[in-house]
Amino acid sequence: MSIGARERLEVSTVKEPEVPAERRSDGVDVLPAHTPANRRGHERVLLFRKGDKVVHPRHGATVVEDLLELEMFGKRAIYLKLCLPYGLTIMVPVDSAEEVGLRGVVSIEEVSKVFDTLQAGDDRLPIAWTQRYKTYLAKLTSGDIHQVSEVVRDLSLREREKALSAADKRMLAKGREILISELTFAFDSTMEHVETMLDHVLDECRYA
Repeated sequence: MSIGARERLEVSTVKEPEVPAERRSDGVDVLPAHTPANRRGHERVLLFRKGDKVVHPRHGATVVEDLLELEMFGKRAIYLKLCLPYGLTIMVPVDSAEEVGLRGVVSIEEVSKVFDTLQAGDDRLPIAWTQRYKTYLAKLTSGDIHQVSEVVRDLSLREREKALSAADKRMLAKGREILISELTFAFDSTMEHVETMLDHVLDECRYA
């Protein structure tokens, strides 16, 4: 990262207190409010910790590699360092994690519902490509595994009928990438095995 003359950046690793985490109903470990109050008098709650498996709505599932405290332009904040495939690194401010849509990986119990979604009938979206593309894009970036599954399912069915446009092909590829990354963590398996499983489930998909 290049740093301009008017930009000052300091990085330090956040040391987490040894306090037991509480597990939410969705299976995510939550570190209770335990740190000193911040400048506004509110306590800081860390929803994710180093080593947690998380899902970014636009990039899929990954692991929190570290928590770093950065100072930029005189303001300090704690960031989650996420390392994604292809050498991509994303820094997500802890205070904005929920707004960004960062969440924990679905439980193995929830996967059965995902498979039901994949095997359900096609939603039969509007024929107009522009409207259909906007709908797919909204679902793909929603961060909801079921909506991502709907995109993968519908485009897979459409591909059986006729060749997809270049944009639809990219959409399908991205949807599969996001879905496979999360299912790989949910099953604690390999991406190759999960991809084979996904293709098998999609083969049983039917039209409404």
